[in-house]
Amino acid sequence: LGVFMTDFISTKHFIGFPCTHRQWKADSHCKYVHGYSRSFYFEFKATSLTKEGWVVDFGGLKDVKKWLDDTFDHTFLASSDDPYLESFKQLDKDGVIQLRVLPNAGMEGTAQYVYDTVNPMIKSLTNNRAWISRLEVRENEKNSAILIPTTER
Repeated sequence: LGVFMTDFISTKHFIGFPCTHRQWKADSHCKYVHGYSRSFYFEFKATSLTKEGWVVDFGGLKDVKKWLDDTFDHTFLASSDDPYLESFKQLDKDGVIQLRVLPNAGMEGTAQYVYDTVNPMIKSLTNNRAWISRLEVRENEKNSAILIPTTER
């Protein structure tokens, strides 16, 4: 008999982040500013559990929730290469919008942005014991993007 490694997975779903964005490169109605209530579904993986028997202590995710609130709750997401970025910056300065600039404000780009920010938070919180193994970012009940890291940890 061989020795098998065990992986443990737990999930956390953060819902209710109303924000707007646009896909300025699109040749469709997606080029216009529009909004959705985004949600974030995380799968966390670990090869060992906490003393309580958990992959991740959900009570310890307050900083993740705070960051998601600050980034996606009633905000306007613009891609860093949007030709109207300066106009959006002025609207932010004037108090009309709460601008957040992402490399790519689309769903796939948002998934990458969230992963790149939250995975280090999870690793720090768990002393590198746990990490994000899958992340689904939804803009509504019909559309989502899923990020699955090709290398773990």
